Amino acid sequence: MPPENGRDQGRIAKARWLLERFLVSTIFRGIEAGHRALDYHLERHNVLSSNVANVDTPGFRPMELVRERSGEGASGALPMRVTAAGHMALGGTAAEDTLSVAEERVVNPGNDENSVSLEHELSKLGANHLGYETAARIVQQQLAGLRYAAGDGSSA
Repeated sequence: MPPENGRDQGRIAKARWLLERFLVSTIFRGIEAGHRALDYHLERHNVLSSNVANVDTPGFRPMELVRERSGEGASGALPMRVTAAGHMALGGTAAEDTLSVAEERVVNPGNDENSVSLEHELSKLGANHLGYETAARIVQQQLAGLRYAAGDGSSA
């Protein structure tokens, strides 16, 4: 049914603008989250690789990457979200991850006081690799969707 007057057309234009703003914001927020996930897995890979490289270094203690959250949602409370376009402004502070390297707690170090378990470190590397690959595929799909939208729905 076509709009009856200019007032309805104005409402439709405003609704379309809000929807587009919300969708674009959501797309870029998703890509940013994927970027942070890739950075985390890359940094963790470096830390775990260092542990493996020092498997025979006397007195070496394995390290682990620790993620600490700050900002919205850091306290464990659910973050706020938009339930209707007109209820609250888009944006706000997202939770930020602070990464730090800390010594991993190990129960039984070896005779040379080296605490690195090669099997344990390799299993963590494998799990981290899967996390990285998953994040990379998600970002790749998000970018493909953005490329498709930017081309006005054409596949080329």
